[in-house]
Amino acid sequence: MPNAPHPQPSPSDFTLEEYKALRTLQRAVDDLLEESLRERETLTQSFRRCFPPILKLTGARAVAITTRDEELVEQTWSEGDWGDRFPGSLLEGPSGVRRMEGDTLVTQALDVAGTRVGTFGMLFPGDLTEMEASARALRVLDTVAEQLDTVLCLVHTASEKHQLIIQCNAHLANPVFEAGMDQAVLTLAQRVRLPGFLLLYRDAVQPQMLHYRTYRNGYLEFESGEQPSPVLEKAIRQHGPRLLASEESALRQLFGGRTTEAVLISGAASSEPLGKIVIWSDAGFSAYSMDLIRVLASTLSQRLLDYNRERIHLSQFFPNAVIDALLQDPNYAQHLRAQDQEVGILFADINGFTRICEQGFDSPRNIGRFVDEWSERAVGCIWEHGGVFDKMVGDCVIGLFGPPFFKSSRLERAQAAVRAACDIQAFTASLGAREEVAALCQRVKLPGLGVAVGVNLANANCGLFGPNRQYTAFSSGMNQAARLQSLAGFRETLVMASVRDVLGTSREPFFQGLRFGPLTETPVKNVAQPLRHYQLESLKP
Repeated sequence: MPNAPHPQPSPSDFTLEEYKALRTLQRAVDDLLEESLRERETLTQSFRRCFPPILKLTGARAVAITTRDEELVEQTWSEGDWGDRFPGSLLEGPSGVRRMEGDTLVTQALDVAGTRVGTFGMLFPGDLTEMEASARALRVLDTVAEQLDTVLCLVHTASEKHQLIIQCNAHLANPVFEAGMDQAVLTLAQRVRLPGFLLLYRDAVQPQMLHYRTYRNGYLEFESGEQPSPVLEKAIRQHGPRLLASEESALRQLFGGRTTEAVLISGAASSEPLGKIVIWSDAGFSAYSMDLIRVLASTLSQRLLDYNRERIHLSQFFPNAVIDALLQDPNYAQHLRAQDQEVGILFADINGFTRICEQGFDSPRNIGRFVDEWSERAVGCIWEHGGVFDKMVGDCVIGLFGPPFFKSSRLERAQAAVRAACDIQAFTASLGAREEVAALCQRVKLPGLGVAVGVNLANANCGLFGPNRQYTAFSSGMNQAARLQSLAGFRETLVMASVRDVLGTSREPFFQGLRFGPLTETPVKNVAQPLRHYQLESLKP
């Protein structure tokens, strides 16, 4: 067993011979390490290059170092004759000079930027525990260690940065964007000082709308929506998307401290920025910190692109509140996969649309504008009552009630579909009362603007389908609703018997006040059973 380490010897004067020897050793190790850096060698290769010349120049029997490798995993590298002893265990003891049988072990702690990262040791033959001999041995050790520190600093800084980037990337891969962002900022703040951090970014569906998250020392402080910042809310009202412009200084003026650094997050396919990162601190930020912030911004840029792409895709079918709820669920894809459920189904088609197109408009562009306005409001009615916009076929709007969470009852789904149908009828009639639309209807000899609506309650297979992953549904019930809508007349809503039956159980005054015509059975082509339906006439007086 080695003896206890001797106390650190007091400094003594260098002899000229020792000074020259140490200078030679320093230059030799420096040259070896510089060559290793030029060759982009690993730590293992670097130590293999350096250790044999070090042993030769110092007369040491063996040399070893315990430190972290490029993957930040601790291991020991050694060279020379350590006998049957494992050098890693020997380096674990206190630093200093100690006897080891017929040899002397000299060890020293290694640090990178003030943080201990390992231990360096050399085994010299003979007894060097006498004060002057110990001092000389420690100076040899320190000369080599100083050069190794430079390499270890580069390797460990790069490795820590790499590991930190991997961790942040893993966090940002979280399906819940906000949760991943919170984890990434906290991870970064645990490594570098982040007194103040802001992410400001555009809404994917409404680019003029801005969202933000601010952090203090890595922890969420404010967010647009549930924890708003009065200061940021005011700035957004005053400046809007101009806050994202590179030359805009309004953000810098909002936060305390002498230094505010901003990093733009640019969109890959657009000159418009996706968002901006702003950081602030009384003490400023090191080059190392800023480098990490820039790397985070680059990764975050791609994550925002992906996040926005997903929001834009989902916005084809769902209102913002539903999209938010979906994307707050790490397993939200389960709500979008195909599943068999009973759903409310609505088909709404403009009465006399073919005649309106052929006789009422002078150009396809005007037809498109008219359909855009009507369909936007029709989809709004579907969304307002918790429905999903399935698709538009020509001028026919299709809505589903129940997806994507299927938490409502069958009564609630039928009620939502009928309420949406009533609203579509009402707004379409009001649109027909506008002077220019009334003139159009008169020109094509229609009594006004109206819609034919069919409502059903039936099982369907709902989910994302096809190469474009469109949210839709398939079933005979969908076909029945389409046929029912085609049977409906001017400003007429027809509901299947399944809808009328379930509405009979409603206790809501609105539905208790609805009036229906008699049960009608209508045979339709390619459908085995006649459609059993009712006409929704009006509210009871």
